Parts: sequence; C-alpha cells; structure tokens
Amino acid sequence: MNAIKRNTNFLRFTAGPVKYFKVIGICLQPPETLSIKFARFLTVLTTLLLFVHQIAFLVTPGRTFVELSAAVGLLNYTTVGAGKILFLILNRHLLLKSYTQLQAIYPSEAVERHYKLDRYLLIYKRVETLLYNFFKYILIVYLVSPIVQSFYDLWSNGAYSYRMPTIIWYPVPLEESLLDSVSQLMLHLDLLAQRILELQPAEQGSMNDLKAIIEYHQRILTLAQDVNSIFAPSIVFSLASSSFILCFSAYQLLEDVSFIFALKVLLLLGYEMKQVVITCYYGDKLMDSSANLFNVVYAHDWTDGTPAYKRLVLIMLIRTYRPIALNVAGIADVSLITLKQVLSTSYQIFAVLKTA
Repeated sequence: MNAIKRNTNFLRFTAGPVKYFKVIGICLQPPETLSIKFARFLTVLTTLLLFVHQIAFLVTPGRTFVELSAAVGLLNYTTVGAGKILFLILNRHLLLKSYTQLQAIYPSEAVERHYKLDRYLLIYKRVETLLYNFFKYILIVYLVSPIVQSFYDLWSNGAYSYRMPTIIWYPVPLEESLLDSVSQLMLHLDLLAQRILELQPAEQGSMNDLKAIIEYHQRILTLAQDVNSIFAPSIVFSLASSSFILCFSAYQLLEDVSFIFALKVLLLLGYEMKQVVITCYYGDKLMDSSANLFNVVYAHDWTDGTPAYKRLVLIMLIRTYRPIALNVAGIADVSLITLKQVLSTSYQIFAVLKTA
C-alpha cells in the first residue's frame, strides 16, 4: 500500500516535466517508442530551422528599431532554448537514471505525513502554477499578438504585414524540471536531518541506523551531482540570457516607443526577473538545507555513542561540511548572491549602452 502511495506522490511531483520531455523526444518511462525518437528528431530539426529563420529575418535590410530589437530578443530566446533542449537530449540517459533513482527513494505517504514533508510538494505545485500562469500571458502577448496584428493590417489596409512572433514555449517546462529535482533533494535532506535527530547513540542498533543514514546521504550526493550535470548548461544559458534581456529590455524603453510596446517590454522584464529570482532562491534554499544537515549531525547526542559510532559521525561531518549546491559549470554556486551579480551585470551593460 505504501508503494502505491509513494508512487502517486512522486508522479504528482514529476507529471509536468515527464509530459514535456515526451513532447521533445525524451522518454522517462521506458520503453522508448518510435514516436519518441521521431519527436526528438523533429525537435532538433525545427529548432535549427527556427534559428536560421530568425537570423535571416534579422539581416534583412529595412527593419525598424522596434523590429530589430524584438528580433534580437527573439534570437536570444531561441539560442537559449536550443542550447537547453540539445543539452537535455544529449544527457537524456543521465536524466532517465536520475528520474529512476528519485522514484526509488521517494518516501511513502506515511513517512511524508510523519515527518511533515508534504509541504515540499505543496510549495512546488504552487510554483508550478505560477510558472504556467505567467507563461500563459507571455504566450498570448508575444506569440498570438503579432499574428493578430498582422491579420488586422490585412483587414484594414489590404496588405499583410509580417511580424515575427516570439516562440518561447521552451523555458517554462525546462525551468520546472530543475525546480522539481531541487525540491525533491531538499525533501530528502530534511528527512535525513530529522532521522539523525531521532538517533539514540547509547542504544543497541544505533550503529546500523547511522550506517543506513550515511548510505542514504551518499545516494543524495550522487543525485545532486547528476542534477548538476544535467542542468548546469541550462542554468548557464538562463543566467547569461537574463542579464542580456534585462539590460536590453530596459534600453528599449529609452527610445520613443508606443504604450503597448512598453507594456510588452515590462512584461518581459517581469518574466525574466521571475526566472532568475526563483532559480536563485531554490539554489539558496538547497544550500541552506544541506548546511543544516551538518549542524544536525553535530547537534545530536553523538557523545553517548561508542568510539566506532563517533568515528562514523566524524566521517558524516566531513561529508556534510561542504553544502550541496546548484553549480554553474564548476565556477560558482547558484544562490541569492548570484541574483545580485546578475542584476549588477545587467545594470553595468545598461549603463554602457546608455552612454554609447
């Protein structure tokens, strides 16, 4: 019965990412069918064609400032989205491995209830709802609006004016899959911390309990490394893209633009800020959850244990000293400090463009 409940809650966690990955040709629930392989081929082909099409639109003579600025933003989104998709497709086997391991260690519903872990699923579902609602309005403004305007010109002037719509369907599900993995890592770290506090080192069997906890922690460390390997390129693309979009969008507002165009730019600024803030916030919370594990190991009553038990505690302290973190290509950890750096970089680029 617990296995059924465990799987049910895990599927609620991963339902969105699994569906999206299937659309782009990544199968997380084997066997991989021919339709999945065809979807993967079609995804790569259409992404490359879209990129070439946008380059051709950008270099066409006679474009206005508004058209060029919109096209540059579109090209940025396409480059970022293509990079994320291609790296995920290349790492699809590691993604399947990570998904399988997360499913295997996901706690039962009874354990979630006992340790009050269900809040991680509730918070994640709220964030997921926020992402999709925000994306829905972005989709209407940047995809549907240009098409409607072109047909309105055809109806009123008798000439169809081509406006390239911004295809931005890719960032939301990719971002969601990262937050899904990080939420589950925080859930497991919280469960580990609570189980460590329950240890009674003076009692018989505490050594076996601690060994089981160390093995559990090792599985979490391996999963964290896999998550970084899978999503590090996506994080790099997102942060670099956000710095560019934030400063370039603000620069667009310096020109004499229409009220509607200004509203679109402000909506895009909000969308980019949302993406950076949520990613950096989750990275910061993951580091806090991991750092708390070190404090809990030291705080529990390990002094009552045997010398062998104390040696295991020392090993655990060494392993938990460095917090688990989302890593940017091995260079820096993603946290709220990263958010400050992104905003600072955006302002510096904006200042250079303004004075140029």
